[in-house]
Amino acid sequence: GFVDEVKLLDKKEQAALNKEIRPVKLALVKVPKLAYKTIHSTTIILPAWHAILKDLSEPQTLMPRDVATWWNSTFDMLDYALEHREAVDTVMQWQDLSLQKYELEDNEWEILQQLRDILKLTDRSHTYQISMVLHPQHKLLYFKAADWEDNWIQTAEQLVREEFECSYLSL
Repeated sequence: GFVDEVKLLDKKEQAALNKEIRPVKLALVKVPKLAYKTIHSTTIILPAWHAILKDLSEPQTLMPRDVATWWNSTFDMLDYALEHREAVDTVMQWQDLSLQKYELEDNEWEILQQLRDILKLTDRSHTYQISMVLHPQHKLLYFKAADWEDNWIQTAEQLVREEFECSYLSL
């Protein structure tokens, strides 16, 4: 079952851990709030966002939202924010939009870059491959139709078979 390793730490260790991860939490909370506010402020922030993108000669797109039940949505959101850093910085600085409290400092951008780089690796993990094969919308036919590499498909299929045989066949 699930073990909360933080609860296994003593109070002093928990306090030290919380102090170390606080900057990550603070940086990570700002980007989803901007994405949410942009989508839900259709008369103020959204038009400003589109104007900024137009001024930067960028396509009129929206930042993906972080959804708890959507695989890798945090990566998608961070990747988008980092690719559109100039627009994100600009929209947060506009006084009349009241987004200054979400403005990201250079060290927070660095944290988000590092987190995005770590999350990028998850699509190469065994858990990801297994979950994609077992996903009702995907299965193996999806990957074949989408021209995914045969080696990736074969590896994913083998991982699912091995996991099934090792963990579930005897049940």
